[in-house]
Amino acid sequence: RQSTMAPITRSLALGLLACFAAPAAAKKEAFQMIDGPASIVKGTAGYVADAMSKLSDGRQLAIVASLGPRHVGKSALLNQVFGAKFDDKAAAGVWISPATTNKDVLLLNAMPAESADSELTQKRLATMCASVADCLVLNAWHTTSGRPTTATVDILGALFSEQLRQASEGAGTQRSLVLYALHGAEAGGLNKSQLAELQAQVAQIWASMPKPPGLAGAKLGDYFDFEYVGVPHARAAAAEHKESVAALKERFGGGAEAAALKQEYSKVIDLENFAVLLEQQWSDACAEADDGLAATREQMRACYLASQALFGALATAEAQLAKWAAQVAKKRTVPAFGTQGRRLLARTFAAYDEGTAACEPSSKFVATQRAKLSAQLKVELARQFNDQVRMLNVEAMSKMRELMLLTVARMGVVQDWQLPNMQNGIERWWTGKLAELVIPELALNLVPLKADLSARLTQYGNRFVSSATFQVQALQYLAEKAKDRKEAKGAKGMAISYGATTAVRTAGTGNLQSFASYANGPFTANFMLANDRDLAESAGSSGAAPPTFKIQPKINFDIDL
Repeated sequence: RQSTMAPITRSLALGLLACFAAPAAAKKEAFQMIDGPASIVKGTAGYVADAMSKLSDGRQLAIVASLGPRHVGKSALLNQVFGAKFDDKAAAGVWISPATTNKDVLLLNAMPAESADSELTQKRLATMCASVADCLVLNAWHTTSGRPTTATVDILGALFSEQLRQASEGAGTQRSLVLYALHGAEAGGLNKSQLAELQAQVAQIWASMPKPPGLAGAKLGDYFDFEYVGVPHARAAAAEHKESVAALKERFGGGAEAAALKQEYSKVIDLENFAVLLEQQWSDACAEADDGLAATREQMRACYLASQALFGALATAEAQLAKWAAQVAKKRTVPAFGTQGRRLLARTFAAYDEGTAACEPSSKFVATQRAKLSAQLKVELARQFNDQVRMLNVEAMSKMRELMLLTVARMGVVQDWQLPNMQNGIERWWTGKLAELVIPELALNLVPLKADLSARLTQYGNRFVSSATFQVQALQYLAEKAKDRKEAKGAKGMAISYGATTAVRTAGTGNLQSFASYANGPFTANFMLANDRDLAESAGSSGAAPPTFKIQPKINFDIDL
């Protein structure tokens, strides 16, 4: 299959054109170049020669081809921008017309057949247009999500396939402009989210295309320039519709210097060669069975379904993640974050799997998109997990400080043996809270987190426990507590603390005594061991020996009236 035709003599070509000149060209009416039976209509060459007889000096034919489903408004857009006379209800085929707003532009309006048995399919029409057009206007309905429809995916696949075929046959990096027109867009145009999703979809369709040998690393930007234009409804948003049309007219106006028709887009098609070349390209497109691209079609279908499922599942998950992020930003942990995170992952993956159930189980693209979904969710969940761990660390340090201040306030000093007890209690509390945050699917290493907290608590305790600053802080702490109690209006209540004193007296008349005590905040425990049980003075006035073991519990009531 050749992408260019052998040159023909100019005199012979012009003679043929004159023989088949069509009277419709004089009136600038649209002419059906390819009819319902998918044949080149006799008289096409003459029509083109007559309609495009006033090209700018040295300028090849500039061709703008319009693609898309029927009744989307592509004929009306061509008429408004280029001053053509296309009928949106015209028969299936390819209609051509000169542009009255730019004498160098010939318009192709591809009207696909509604019958599945016709050769006038979207893909064949797109393949032919891609081989000759400088600019391709891809028409589609605007959707809320901004995602392309199945018909649009088919057209893009055909454009990309034809461009790669030409490149593999030595055409090089011939560029084309694709004007992606979204009809029925909102008055404000496309928002950033919709535009980003649309661009991502186009890039994914390109990535899913099988690349010829030597073009495995071919990039979309090497062959196409995409522009996305929102076309508001002509009646519902008349003023905005006129503005969008005026902007397009300005871009395509100006003759050979039209901003949208750069020389780098030109397929370098001479006027006298156009009809013959087009017939050759259409013949080649029809000679290739449409189902010869079955593998490509399945890949594009998988691409579309997987991308739809990805964006749908991700949108639902991101809504929940945004709520959690707002809560974390306010320095509040998410209750049962680990359990809720696992459920979110399960729901999201289930939604994606349901959306791709019609795809082949072995589809690499479906698996790739699922992995992408997993990675995006896990990155955000891990970020929120780490933020909440930092909050727990801060709270743990605060608890350590309060325990030391309470101990100093009550006992005047913190003993060395008390610090490890305080630290162990706080670490147990921290570990319990951490367990509520853990999501096993994230496979995070918790050992460094625990080691870091332990080191911080040890350093904090050793640094402040015996410092003068810490003593001052203890006094300030008591003063603040007293002030808070004093200023609290109607704050009445009772605080209860417990204590226990135990004594063990062994038989003997010695005088060896030892004491041990433990305090955890306001709670205390004292223990005494002595060997003077047989001494007369220890027996009391009754003359009876004291018991070997004795415990005296204490309850302290602190009542604030």
